[in-house]
This record gives sequence, structure tokens and C-alpha cells, in this order.
Amino acid sequence: MNDNEKKLNELIDILKWQIDMGADSVIEEKKNNLFLKREKIDKTQKSEELFLEMPQKIEANEVHVKHKKNELYFKILKNCSTLGMLKDAMLKFDGCDLKKTATQLVFADGNPSSEIMLVGEAPGAEEDRQGIPFCGASGQLLDKMLASINLDRNSVYITNVIPWRPPGNRTPTENEISLMKPFLMKHIEIVMPKILVAIGGSSAKAVLDIKGGILRHRGVWSELELDNGKKISTIPTLHPAYLMRAPNQKKLAWEDLKSIRSRLSLL
Repeated sequence: MNDNEKKLNELIDILKWQIDMGADSVIEEKKNNLFLKREKIDKTQKSEELFLEMPQKIEANEVHVKHKKNELYFKILKNCSTLGMLKDAMLKFDGCDLKKTATQLVFADGNPSSEIMLVGEAPGAEEDRQGIPFCGASGQLLDKMLASINLDRNSVYITNVIPWRPPGNRTPTENEISLMKPFLMKHIEIVMPKILVAIGGSSAKAVLDIKGGILRHRGVWSELELDNGKKISTIPTLHPAYLMRAPNQKKLAWEDLKSIRSRLSLL
């Protein structure tokens, strides 16, 4: 084998090695001064590119900072031992964007010493104005439902999964529910009722992590286990707003109410 053949074989071996290492393009022999090319870019175009890049980096950084602030806030939340402390923590919490569009925080209503706690989904327009859960049209129906089993707002405690009104009274998103769930769980832990009623699909998802629609799960009792190890008898039921749209389903809600009344009689 002559020298030329040896050099050719060496070059072939080098190419094979580069291919094995992942090389997929040929490097130009011509010198390529990237810095010189960069200087030739139009200044206006360069400014536009930098302008487009900056917001993305700032936005990503803001999300990271917001996430870290939320983690810290949830650690502080664990130290809340009274409803006053919890309400103050929620008033100061800026991690949920719904706070920016709502009029005010809708915290709770009723008797915090009650044996039964009702958890709705989110405030509506009237609740947002008055700062009281279930004070609008659906609240009036809820009052009638409670009265049918000899209960009223002085004998129950009422709150929502989401304390701020979603724009247009839309259903809370899964992200919003997940974000506010630690506050709800702390709320339940402080009140520590004997019976918990999850009103509506969003509430049932937040409290019991159910999969599927509320009609499949309503009326079924289960045990909600809190972080402190204590358990609470819990039942999902239909939301009054849904019953106003589908009055033929009131018979199902009545079955749930009778079941709640029966469970209360055993306490």
C-alpha cells in the first residue's frame, strides 16, 4: 500500500468516526467570520429580534418567581390555625389571577361551629358584589333545599373552592382549582365538620378528586382524609344553579338531602 492509499484510508476512518459521533454536515474550508457577518445585520432588524426575545425571557422568569412565591406561601398556610388567619392569608395571596378581575374575596357564611359544611364552586355576580357565598338566585334555591331538611344558614357553614368570581361566571379551570385547593383543605381542617357536602362538579373534583361528571358520583358517601389524619363523611350533590337549568333533576337532589338528613340524625 502506497502513501496515497494510506492517507485515503486514514481520511475514510476519520469520516466514519465523525459520523459515529453524530456529525451530519461538512465544515466549510473557507473561513467564516461570524462576528463580521453579525455586524452587517440591519440595526433595525437586530433591535426587533432583541425586543421579541426579551419578553419571553422576562415572562419565563416571572412564572418561575411566581411559582416559588406560591410554594413559600403554601408553607406559611400550614401554620394558619384560625379562620381569621386563613382569611388574612387569602387576602394577601396574589398567586391566583382571578383576584385581579374580582371585586372582592368571598370567604364564607354561616356558623363555623356547625357539624355540616357546604362547599360550592365559585362566587357569581351577586356573591362578588356582596362578598357572601350563595346569596344570588342559586343561593335562594339552596336556602329552600336546606329548609326542606330543617336547616338554615345559622345551622350550616358555607364556603367555595374558589374565593374569587371567575369572569362571566365561567366554570373554574383545573389549574385554578388545583391552585386554591390547599386553602380549601386548610379551611376544612380548621372548621372540622362532621359532614361535608360538595356542591357541584368543581367542588367534588377539588374535595374528592373524582373523575367524570357529578351525576355519576352524586349521592355517594365517602371519607375525606385530611393531612392531620382525621376523616370526614363527604357527599357530592348537584349545584342549585344546575337544578335551575334542569329542574327535572331536583328529585335526585332531594334524595341527596334525605341522605344528609339521615346522616345528621346519627350524630
